[in-house]
Amino acid sequence: MIEDMNDNKIVNVLQSQLIAHLACYADKKLFLVPITYAYKDGYLYCQSKDGLKIQLMRKNPAVCIEVDQIESMRNWRTVILWGEYEQLKNEKDKAKAQQILMDRIEPIYTGETVIPQILEDYPEPFRIKINKQTGRYEKPS
Repeated sequence: MIEDMNDNKIVNVLQSQLIAHLACYADKKLFLVPITYAYKDGYLYCQSKDGLKIQLMRKNPAVCIEVDQIESMRNWRTVILWGEYEQLKNEKDKAKAQQILMDRIEPIYTGETVIPQILEDYPEPFRIKINKQTGRYEKPS
């Protein structure tokens, strides 16, 4: 049976996942792309080089995001978020966003086969302020 999720269940999904699908639109272009994120206090923190999605979000900051947690075709959770892109301009906000991302992503990024890289052109952090959220789930009975 498919049921609606309450806010606590939505937050649990957002905190347990790392990959989302972000949709943005500007200049008659609709763009959908997977992103890595970290959730904290009503925001999704992300990073990206200056490409099409950043250019579109600067023109139209309204975005829609989908986060899925799928165990099987009859055991899944899906969260849909609506929010606004926020470019982080000062160094303090950028450093805070980078730390939030690293705290969430770094523990699963390390291992014997992973070689850390130093990036000269490091992706810029940004965040999405969540304005509205909904979620549904199905679990076998």
